[in-house]
Amino acid sequence: MKLQVPECKEDTANAILRAIGELNTKMDNQTIILKSIEKRIEANTVAIEVNKTAISELQASVNLLKKENTSLRISCEDHARYKRRWNLRVTGLPEKDDENLRESMIRILTRIIPVSVDRLRETVDTVHRLGKKAGAASANNRPRAVIIQFGMRTMLDEVWRKSKDANVCKEMHISFKEDFSKEDRIARAKLWPLVQEARRRGKRVYLKEGFALIDNRRLVPD
Repeated sequence: MKLQVPECKEDTANAILRAIGELNTKMDNQTIILKSIEKRIEANTVAIEVNKTAISELQASVNLLKKENTSLRISCEDHARYKRRWNLRVTGLPEKDDENLRESMIRILTRIIPVSVDRLRETVDTVHRLGKKAGAASANNRPRAVIIQFGMRTMLDEVWRKSKDANVCKEMHISFKEDFSKEDRIARAKLWPLVQEARRRGKRVYLKEGFALIDNRRLVPD
């Protein structure tokens, strides 16, 4: 029995060494895995920073494009407003087949302001109706509005001013209006109650496209 003890001790030592060796191997494998994970984390960190930079640059570009778009939209609206300032809109004028609209309007204008036909022909640039002509089966029998484009603002202003009391407008049931865009018409409709209240209180009011000046205070619709 005493001769077997050293063999048992040797077997135990070998078992311990094998266990240590396996443990070292496992630790080495875990170290390799951890290093791989660290590299991935580092790569992801770099990628995240790159993406953050790209997103920041993209956001800056989007903000710049928004500003440019807003600036262009305002510029286009201002340009459209400027063109419309040379126009007057006429409503209520009956439509006729093969009508010579320009000559008809010039004859009407001669009854509003004391200007010769030849002078008006030189000043009135274009005359046309808005939209498509309604069909016979259409329920909308109202005549389309007429746009008159003038070559002189002084003539336009005189027509606009005198048309309010002109007999020809009352006889023909037509009216001359400023040619506002849809957006400006909506804005004016929202501002109109404020304008009426300000005028009732005796304040100075100036109503313009898209805003109103009341005692030099600019008001815009909400």
